[in-house]
Amino acid sequence: MSSHEVARRQPSQPVPAADPILNAQIAQAERVGLEAVARIQGGAFAASVAMQNATMLSRSADAAFKVSPMGEDLYRSILMAYGAFATNEIQRLGLRDGGQR
Repeated sequence: MSSHEVARRQPSQPVPAADPILNAQIAQAERVGLEAVARIQGGAFAASVAMQNATMLSRSADAAFKVSPMGEDLYRSILMAYGAFATNEIQRLGLRDGGQR
């Protein structure tokens, strides 16, 4: 995936004097920003999927309770375990490589 596909942006134009050091610094600054955008988008996607799954599992727990009310504690425990798992995974996204990829 090219950096242009990660986030819509207007690429900077080379410095008129064709200063290769300054142009390299500009390119590096843009790269850091694009990497941050990719991490943010990845985190949002993971959080969105986790929320959708939690909603589905909550509905399933409610439906299971109606069929078999004796298992309510177990259904809620399973839902809470998923919530803890998903939360840990999302939090780990920011901890990998010190938050850098």
